[in-house]
Amino acid sequence: MRWLWLGTSLGIILSTLGTLAPPSASCLDAPAGWKLYTNARFGFSVRYPEDWRLGNPMPDGAGVILYPPIEHSLVALSGHLNLMEGRSQDGRQTLDEFSAAHRRIITDLYKKRSITVTWGKDRDLKLAGLPAKELTFDYVDEKQVPIIEHHFFTLGRNEGRGIRIKVPRSEEASVMSKVRIMLENYQPGRDQDAISPLVLAP
Repeated sequence: MRWLWLGTSLGIILSTLGTLAPPSASCLDAPAGWKLYTNARFGFSVRYPEDWRLGNPMPDGAGVILYPPIEHSLVALSGHLNLMEGRSQDGRQTLDEFSAAHRRIITDLYKKRSITVTWGKDRDLKLAGLPAKELTFDYVDEKQVPIIEHHFFTLGRNEGRGIRIKVPRSEEASVMSKVRIMLENYQPGRDQDAISPLVLAP
């Protein structure tokens, strides 16, 4: 399933670009041979294992999907806009509101495929020094493979970043050990709090 961070950019576009955050020396801590992906639209970058295949870009340049050499697994990297109404100072969603909406959307999507998801406990953390959430859930897919997913995301006043990990339960430790290194070296790109004018798409 091609992944998009739902509910954030329907019918609306961002009219100006923000500034890029300076790179951190921590990127050098990734193992030798790891490759670098940088997203042209949002400016975020991350190093990933050399044996992971780089997939095609997501629609509108929002991100990309990486494929570890493990069947039924993927790691999606994306940026998203914060355009939904909420209780923040700018009338947009807070991180907690985005998290609740994300959980609701995921549950409904999988329910339509007759798949029941079991949610773990949400976890507060930092991603590149920014407040973030980790949502975890598991299920049995259409091929009767037990799957676990980890969704990490940030949300600023204007936009946020997302990382989706899908992996068979039996391979979770192997993939997540590499994902943890990726998270430590993740660079968020442009300022997520820089408010830009919003223009309705024609």
